[in-house]
Amino acid sequence: MILWRILYTSMLWIKRCTISFHLAGIIPVSSIPLEYDLPYHPCLLPLDDNYLMIHRSIMECAYAGCETIWIVADPDITPIFKKVVGDYVYDPINYYRALDPDKMAKRTMIPIFFTTMEVKNRGKRDSYGWSIIEGAYMAYRVSNQLSKWIIPNMYYVSFPWALYPPEIVREYRKSISSEKKFIITANGEGVKENKYLGFTLDQQDFINCRAHVRKEGTGMYVPGGKLNDAGIPREVLPPEERWSAKKFNLSEVFSQLGTPTITHDLSYYYDVTSFEGYKKWAASQIEISKPPVEKWITPSRYKKSLLQFE
Repeated sequence: MILWRILYTSMLWIKRCTISFHLAGIIPVSSIPLEYDLPYHPCLLPLDDNYLMIHRSIMECAYAGCETIWIVADPDITPIFKKVVGDYVYDPINYYRALDPDKMAKRTMIPIFFTTMEVKNRGKRDSYGWSIIEGAYMAYRVSNQLSKWIIPNMYYVSFPWALYPPEIVREYRKSISSEKKFIITANGEGVKENKYLGFTLDQQDFINCRAHVRKEGTGMYVPGGKLNDAGIPREVLPPEERWSAKKFNLSEVFSQLGTPTITHDLSYYYDVTSFEGYKKWAASQIEISKPPVEKWITPSRYKKSLLQFE
């Protein structure tokens, strides 16, 4: 894959010139029941001219200070997402510094990667919350294979299904890129109350939540059921009771999430998991505008048109 995207973007530019904290952004797209009947994925619905719902989540991760962004999507929809998203997004904070002698010298490109649910978990634990766990695991796994120095210290999760201005996390950027835990709520309710609002989790939260889902979810066989002569379970659960973890909602998956240090409570947000919710936002006076720069996201630079090949 283009030498692992040029060795993981030269090991995150030598860990952003020896800054020792890696914040990875996770954007879960698949494995969620939606109330849409569209010929394309609802994440591609527009919020502004050439600014889609998936773009809003990417910019939220960029404003939060993420060094990498990982989009968890099914393989059948990944090609079109790669087409509209590209390979990198510019950090909006460092894009243009008016008082800097070289105004463009400190521009930072944040690499965007695509991953998917592992085959062994499909039909067993593939809930929407579990896709976040999978995205965090893949970010850790790929980073660890290159160097232990670029393993993510914290993960910031952004949901495409909640519409609010992504720049609200900018004031918490320094705190998010630290050991402090951050969560966005609405009327005091966040991800633990099944709200699709941004939050952070660290490595211990990842371990605790993954272990909880594995422990509480059922499998094929009755726990403590009958064994055959070889000691292998043979008492099978009814079909409707098997693999219960695939039906877990966000509150069940992230019940073991640690207590947040910093909370931002929204005065409003729009849940767009249904077309009715999208229409409510469109009918409101709330605008979610694209970044005020000409070139904020880069197209896929390593792909050629078929016409360019001899």
